[in-house]
Amino acid sequence: MRIHKQLVAHTLKTLIDFFIRDNNTEFIIYHDGGSRQEMEKWLGGDYQYKEQQGKDLGRRMADALAHGLNKTQNCILLGSDCPDINGSILAESLQALKQRDVVLGPAHDGGYYLIGVRGTVTPYICRKLFGEIPWGGDRVFAKTVEQAERLGLDFHILEKLHDIDDAEDLQYFHHCSYAE
Repeated sequence: MRIHKQLVAHTLKTLIDFFIRDNNTEFIIYHDGGSRQEMEKWLGGDYQYKEQQGKDLGRRMADALAHGLNKTQNCILLGSDCPDINGSILAESLQALKQRDVVLGPAHDGGYYLIGVRGTVTPYICRKLFGEIPWGGDRVFAKTVEQAERLGLDFHILEKLHDIDDAEDLQYFHHCSYAE
């Protein structure tokens, strides 16, 4: 639990540091489990919180992106388990969405740490993007790319990074100065 809290704190700090320059940027913390009050007690009352909706990870992400696209021009989902996320990657993501339909940040384990969708992608297509994906496996990224190609979406691939999913991945967490 301590590692999870440190990863969330790092991700939040990275987002705040990056987006503080842009008052028009809005971010929402999607959570699974816990109440709004518990989230505010943990992270503070300055953020918007929304409970994840959907039976599986794909439906939860599709719901979050569809919700985000209803509010803004482009939307990015970022996992909280990637210690190497930084402002440069966020900047590249936003820049890519000016010209591409989808941006993906692949993880070394076959998943991804970031997905973004341009506002021109309809909620229907957004939901289709997450269909038929074997969530939790080592082919999540590859299958998502296949879905994007099948749907005729133009995409940009970010730098491959490590995320923290299990004890073996902790070697990537302990190299970071904020893990102390």
